[in-house]
Amino acid sequence: MSNNKVVSACEVIRNDHDGIKKLLKKYDTAGDAKEKEGIVQELAAQLAEHSRVDETLIFPAAAQMAEDEKLVESLKDSDNSVKMHLAEVQRLYADIDKEEFETKMKGLREAICALIEKEEKNLVPCFENSEYDLDALCKEVVKLRAGESIEPVKLRKKA
Repeated sequence: MSNNKVVSACEVIRNDHDGIKKLLKKYDTAGDAKEKEGIVQELAAQLAEHSRVDETLIFPAAAQMAEDEKLVESLKDSDNSVKMHLAEVQRLYADIDKEEFETKMKGLREAICALIEKEEKNLVPCFENSEYDLDALCKEVVKLRAGESIEPVKLRKKA
């Protein structure tokens, strides 16, 4: 098993969001097309990893805890919107210095910001105020990030 420090689900979500926001800011100050492409590729990798953790562990845990079952569906819709916009941006790498690319990048940024806002407003409080023991979830997140096999998490209420 990994020796990585176990972090809370909220820390995972917030750390991912911080890294993604930093890359968006870095993109804004990038000097040329090659630098922008590198930043977008790094952004794509971070978004893919965030989405993988969300889909594999965070969203299923939230579904177990949520009083409103529409919450997880709404989060999945936002996640899918980010993926769609990212795919559009990636198809235009050859035209990274053109206006169409910047238009698609603007759409991606808006989708990312909407997802982050939704997760921070609705998902993070679900985990912060949980009546469930989240230790098993947090351990599985660390294992997933380390490339280890994971187990489905069945949350238990705190004693």
